[in-house]
Amino acid sequence: MTGSSIVFTGCALLLALSQTVSASTLDCNNLYIGRIWIEKGAGLKAVVYLNQRGDSSGSYWSYFTGWSADNKKEVLSTLLAAKAANHRVNVVTESADNCSLQVGGTVTKAIYLTTNP
Repeated sequence: MTGSSIVFTGCALLLALSQTVSASTLDCNNLYIGRIWIEKGAGLKAVVYLNQRGDSSGSYWSYFTGWSADNKKEVLSTLLAAKAANHRVNVVTESADNCSLQVGGTVTKAIYLTTNP
């Protein structure tokens, strides 16, 4: 095996591994932040999660109903940081399956920045 074929094999493996991370609004993993709804008097209202950066649509709105004003500020800073850095997030909702972003009307319960953007 020559040095160039080793480099090519390594690049192919890296490319294959990079494509194994897939976002899904069906299981709430590896999502990007889309639209963020902030309303006067209420603060953070809801967010739309995206499967891919640049998507023009994604999940239905997921709300922050029941979150305290301080918690909304904390999660808003996390959402803005993730959006600005194009960092993926994992989401847990209050739905029975902890996701249901494609159903609509969900309430976000937790957001986790993924280990690898």
